[in-house]
Amino acid sequence: MNRTALLLARALLAVPDLHRVDPWWRALCEARRVALQRSGVRVGDGVVVHERVHLDRRVTVSLGDRSEVRDRVRIGIAEVGERSGAFTLGPGSVVLSDTQVDCTASVTVGRRTHVGRRAQVFTHAHDVSRRSVPVLEAPVTSASVVIGDDVMIYNDVVILPGVTIGDGAVVAIRAVVTRDVQSGAVVAGVPARVVGRRS
Repeated sequence: MNRTALLLARALLAVPDLHRVDPWWRALCEARRVALQRSGVRVGDGVVVHERVHLDRRVTVSLGDRSEVRDRVRIGIAEVGERSGAFTLGPGSVVLSDTQVDCTASVTVGRRTHVGRRAQVFTHAHDVSRRSVPVLEAPVTSASVVIGDDVMIYNDVVILPGVTIGDGAVVAIRAVVTRDVQSGAVVAGVPARVVGRRS
């Protein structure tokens, strides 16, 4: 990423949104979009990025046409070291406020998908399976997360590394997704289990 452009983008992301002041809001959205493009982010037409969004410079970010990233979303790498990841948000999708996306490995969100408030997506974990290895020295493993098209992820959902959520699935509030979710399935609970299907 272009460091100077990234600093400008971060400054613009710190400016209050003032949604109800239309000329100001449209101008601010466009300024943010241009600054993000110049910093190396792929930004489609009609993208809206709200205030205090954090984009880690080590992450390759692509925001599809008419997608939206709401307030205080953090897209970064949770592990220290020289890692690099990728985040792709499909056209027409939205990531709501206070969501955290760990891009130690890649995260892909499909088209017209809803990621609820305070969701957490993890692509890394610590291998604590061996008692002979102290937990603070446990090796880090990583695996990509794929979320399909037309998926509804409600608030406070946790998605663990290596999970694929199929097209049209629904993940209920506060579910912890530990394994793949089939297309059209409705899952809930800790760990998430199938409780229904979209007809």
